[in-house]
Amino acid sequence: MPKDIFFNPDPERHPDPTGRAQRIVDFISKLRVWEGDFAGEKFESQGFQQAIIRKIYGPSDEEGNRLARIVNIWVPRGNGKTALASALALCHFMGPEAEAGGQVIMAAADRGNAGIAFNHSWQMVQQDEQLLKRVSPVISQKELRHNRTRSTLKAISTESYSKHGLNVSFFLADELHAWPATEARKVWKVVTDSMVKRNNPLTIMISTAGEGVGGLAWDMWEYSHQVARGDIIDETFIPIIFGAKEDQEWRDEKTWYFANPLLQTRLGGSLIKELRNKIKRTEFFPTDAADFKRFHLNLWIEGSANPWIELELYDKCDERTSIEEIKDCNQEGYIGVDLSSVEDLTCVSMVFPDPISPGNLLIDDEDTGRGFDIFPQFFLPEDNLNKKSDRDQANYLKWLQAGELTTTKGNRIDQKVIMDYVCQLCKDFNIIEVAVDRWNSTAFVTGLQERGIEVVEFGQGFVSMAAPVKEIKSSILGGGFRHGGNLPLRMCFANVVTEKDAAENEKFTKSKARGRIDGATATAQAIGRILVHEQESQSKRYTGYFSHPRTLKETKSFVSEREAEAAPADDGSWNPEILKNIHHPQFEEHKKRFDTWARKRDRREAEVW
Repeated sequence: MPKDIFFNPDPERHPDPTGRAQRIVDFISKLRVWEGDFAGEKFESQGFQQAIIRKIYGPSDEEGNRLARIVNIWVPRGNGKTALASALALCHFMGPEAEAGGQVIMAAADRGNAGIAFNHSWQMVQQDEQLLKRVSPVISQKELRHNRTRSTLKAISTESYSKHGLNVSFFLADELHAWPATEARKVWKVVTDSMVKRNNPLTIMISTAGEGVGGLAWDMWEYSHQVARGDIIDETFIPIIFGAKEDQEWRDEKTWYFANPLLQTRLGGSLIKELRNKIKRTEFFPTDAADFKRFHLNLWIEGSANPWIELELYDKCDERTSIEEIKDCNQEGYIGVDLSSVEDLTCVSMVFPDPISPGNLLIDDEDTGRGFDIFPQFFLPEDNLNKKSDRDQANYLKWLQAGELTTTKGNRIDQKVIMDYVCQLCKDFNIIEVAVDRWNSTAFVTGLQERGIEVVEFGQGFVSMAAPVKEIKSSILGGGFRHGGNLPLRMCFANVVTEKDAAENEKFTKSKARGRIDGATATAQAIGRILVHEQESQSKRYTGYFSHPRTLKETKSFVSEREAEAAPADDGSWNPEILKNIHHPQFEEHKKRFDTWARKRDRREAEVW
């Protein structure tokens, strides 16, 4: 049974053998709340907050030293995370965890957010005359100085920070998901690298869930879940995760209470009212649903806030046919290429369509969807791969190791590498045509044509894209979009946003997408050309149905191996003599449907003539 990743909010479940956690709870209880309904009252830590403190400060080594070095707290909005984090910062600045010359750093995405946690700490100090006497504030620099220990508490932002003079003892990283992708790793590295000079430093990251894959916040989210599940053993890393389970109904108040620990306390009255008001608005503003799930249920949003297709449906698609089977039966395939201009992602997507079963002619429901085997490969220049990963919120290093991404030398995409790859595919497989985005592809198209490849330039407007986009949606809904779990392709489809014309036709749009969609575009181009070829030759759509590897598998379940292997004729059709001798009921139904389709085809052709 998989280990529950969610944090247990019962303080009694988290031992405190040295009493360190209790000393921190006692210190915090002397601070006073400065805002809201409980302004002026003492900071009464709730059970789940005491559990958090005990989880961080309780586990110790044989010498009594705290084990935790990095703590990731993932909690929905409105659960008092800023107040708790600010109180813990004061513990390390002037409380039981303070040390001589300590440096407490509070970091956030920008100057405004950096000041929020700092202001909480400063306001708490001002509520207590004794604490206030010990502190010298420099408000213009968002800095507090403790006179006795010569410690400092300072707020910084990712917009402006100094690499000099840091010797951090306590680091609070607030709302990591909001940190600018290009600066997040630099700030994190500068601060945490300075902590090696300290004997027992502590980093606490506290945040709600983010969006997109890739970047520092995503890496922390993934690592937190791996440690919480027990996949990785790391005693110095403490994941504390509150949130809803993926299979819980997000509109159900029971889910809200499960995800939000404050709702189970006397302080949760305002929060439940806010959630009830927000859930009503999601009925009129569907895009707000993604924000509700992310900020109030702590569910990470991997793609568009208003996704074109739900990832749950995408992930449930059938298992992909093996590339060996496709090669052995010489199945016809098509390639779509979405080229990048200079340094962005490029995708080559090889698609093998299932010949539609003659029986499918009797079904008009588009959700039944035909099947496609999708084999994508992605390309990027190798320079600055980490930077591109953060910028695009994509886990490029992981995909490179998995073989789903290929890098080309330098800082510009090498189109020759991609051209060679396409040519090798055309040599190894029965590729009918290569579809290339016509923008900025003249040299690439010419190069392929000079090598004898059949190439078509593909537009990105409604005329070209509407049909394949509709076909892809039907295939995903029907479970036939067999993508093999390719992660970069999944990211692209998660990011897809569509535009509609007056006739409700859809096309993918890069300008409105929240991230890279190159894989989705390349796949749509290949499927678009499949549809064009089938329209030009209707009968071709069903040719080879009985010789397709999936049909052969099904047939072999009720036809002897000898007959099944002998059945396909040289032209891809089935030997009538073999068909005549097969009397299994399921196969009889196949033949009946085929005859029905053939009569319809003949009638249509007669009407045309």
